[in-house]
Amino acid sequence: MRVSGKSGGIGATQSVGQAGPAGGAAAGAKAAVTGVGDALSVSATAAFVSVAKARIARIPDIREAKVKALKAKLESDDYHPDGEEVADGMVKDCTPPKREP
Repeated sequence: MRVSGKSGGIGATQSVGQAGPAGGAAAGAKAAVTGVGDALSVSATAAFVSVAKARIARIPDIREAKVKALKAKLESDDYHPDGEEVADGMVKDCTPPKREP
């Protein structure tokens, strides 16, 4: 099949379906033989983040066993948390870890 137009430049006549040096099946075969192709490289940090996200996704939003245990303690009037320890725990949970110089 031929597409006609001016020779050379935009609209030039081009052959369709013939393998030439710039493309077609021959170029695809050459790429396969030489191993030329796309590659994906992931940094160690990205791999770590990916694993961490997957593990975090498996953690339930509500830990049912812990909630049931605390409810049972509350109902039996056996739960008396220390306010200072609760406040310290909340601050510790919301504070980023210290970095040493």
